[in-house]
Amino acid sequence: MRLGKLVIILGFLLSVSVPLQAKGIVLTEDDVSAALAREFGEQGFDGSFEFEFFGGQTNFALENAKAAKIMVFGLKTEADSNKFTAKAEIFADGGSVAQTTLSGKYYTMGEAWVPVQDLEKGTILTDDMLKSVPVRMNRVKALNVIDKAKLVGMQAQRGLKEGKIINEKDIGPIVIMPKGKIVTSVYLAKGMQITAQVEVLEDGAKGQTVEVRNTKSDKKFYAKVVDADTVEIRAD
Repeated sequence: MRLGKLVIILGFLLSVSVPLQAKGIVLTEDDVSAALAREFGEQGFDGSFEFEFFGGQTNFALENAKAAKIMVFGLKTEADSNKFTAKAEIFADGGSVAQTTLSGKYYTMGEAWVPVQDLEKGTILTDDMLKSVPVRMNRVKALNVIDKAKLVGMQAQRGLKEGKIINEKDIGPIVIMPKGKIVTSVYLAKGMQITAQVEVLEDGAKGQTVEVRNTKSDKKFYAKVVDADTVEIRAD
């Protein structure tokens, strides 16, 4: 008998401790951002945007609502600082239920191609070694290489980190003539051709100019890489 009463009491306590799930609609910061982005588009701003909110309400719980809409208006921007202000009004089932003044910063978003994993020096980049990630364009520097077409087929000049934007100095043309290799130099002048054995003093790709050393005279000079075994010097 006592056990039966205890079960009933526990059942009652459990029933009142669990809140009832109210029906309605919840609008989040993502919903506000989407409405703000539409207003940016209507005001002539191109591209996609990311927003950082400093002021205003960005989350709304609308109990018993069946339909909701966010209207953004009065948008003002400061191009130098990327700041914005705007009014937002929330409608539920056709009626206005809330208003707020939004403020913050806006960022134009772009696409950057980065390594999918850590890559060793000397790796030749291929499609499957790269992935696309969204990036705030104001964070992209002049030396950053974010275009896939400018990355595929290039060789890593140093180790590349997963997910990190690649710089110009991180990559280069494929090295076909490594430093220290003994190759043939061809000196071309009017009606004359002179060949010699030289040591390559720096890594070289096809078409690049590299420093070499004559193995007999020890004289150093610069020559153009023709192929993996030949450099060329042309008389002016």
